[in-house]
Amino acid sequence: MTFSVDISGQLELESFLEAAPAVTRQAVALAMNDVLSGSGLARYRGSINEQVNFPTGYVNDQRFGMDKRATPSNLTASLVGRQRPTSLARFATSGVIGAKGGVSVKVKKEGSTTRMPSAFLVKLKAGTASIADNYNVGLAIRLAPGQTLNKKDTSQMVHLDKNVVLLYGPSIDQILNNSVIDKDTPEVVSDVATEFFRQFARLSNG
Repeated sequence: MTFSVDISGQLELESFLEAAPAVTRQAVALAMNDVLSGSGLARYRGSINEQVNFPTGYVNDQRFGMDKRATPSNLTASLVGRQRPTSLARFATSGVIGAKGGVSVKVKKEGSTTRMPSAFLVKLKAGTASIADNYNVGLAIRLAPGQTLNKKDTSQMVHLDKNVVLLYGPSIDQILNNSVIDKDTPEVVSDVATEFFRQFARLSNG
């Protein structure tokens, strides 16, 4: 998912553009890029990690970062979050590859740990196209003949074998779209507006 941050509601840009178009455009571009690549991005990442028990460092630039930077001639900037589901193995709190006895997982940061007695961890070949998370450890479950699993909207299954499926949790994109964007964007927009006024004053004095 790619989303843009609109600051027009915080600033009367038309009046600034009429009075000092070049300075205004430069100040807006600088403000958007500085905040969205810095404190704004950190705020969004912090909220994601507060909600979901992603491993440390998982929500990095490769999985969530700036997709487009603003320029004086194009005053738009955007962030993009990874859409591929996250291997449920990343949320495992117990279990050994190849061992029986089940696996415990914890997806929500403030949620409880779930015990999956029939699940097991399996070694995968990295880079396999059918493995959504491109992760070399998977959490799988073997289905009995005729058995099906009720999937939630934040889950996805990939068949590893006829009756063996890999289980997946939420993607970064889903977490962003479900709650983070609406919660954090007003503060991010306010920060961009504050930075715009600082940059405008600096450039005008220059």
